[in-house]
Amino acid sequence: MHVDLHIMPLTDAPVDWASHLRLVCPRYQGKATTKAPEPARLGEFAAGLLLASVLGVQSDDALVLGPEGKPELATGFPHIGLSHDDGIAVLAVAPDVVGVDVEEVPAQYGRLQRDALRRVLSAEELAKTEASPDPAMAFALAWTRVEAVLKADGRGFAFDVRGGQLPQGWQTAHTLVDGHAVTCATREEPAPLVHRLGMREAISLLEGEQSAHKH
Repeated sequence: MHVDLHIMPLTDAPVDWASHLRLVCPRYQGKATTKAPEPARLGEFAAGLLLASVLGVQSDDALVLGPEGKPELATGFPHIGLSHDDGIAVLAVAPDVVGVDVEEVPAQYGRLQRDALRRVLSAEELAKTEASPDPAMAFALAWTRVEAVLKADGRGFAFDVRGGQLPQGWQTAHTLVDGHAVTCATREEPAPLVHRLGMREAISLLEGEQSAHKH
């Protein structure tokens, strides 16, 4: 299944990015103005920018939320998935239900990563991950696979994943972007295609559209 992965790096964010919040729908304005650390707030702003610039979403009415908060378009098509990490935000767009997750590949594999995987992998899967020639990369791929499937399924971590049990019927595909593992999950084998959109470019595009509408 074709999946468009729209990637927005956060590294080129303007210093005054918060002055552009009007460009995104109120839901993401709110998520970008919490007391969370700035990288998390910036990621929410980027998610809102992707929704606005790629799909024209600028009102909360254009979105509906699943039981665990997964957004979908109110029109029901296409299907979408969102994720962000400290370095990039990702919007997945597909003709059927899709989940997506992004995780920066850590500099090294250590206790923090091992403890995280112990909660979601079987002992056999954990051993295989740690035996990888590049366990840091293997960690990022394993973690994003779990997250992408849980997001696609819609239940998130409300689903009991202990022992490596995941919802059935989902297939995944990985890609690497700017040192981040990006995984998407769909019912049919996903074929992701990456599109890059700079934050400054998106801001300029949306401000131009708003200016045109005023005239």
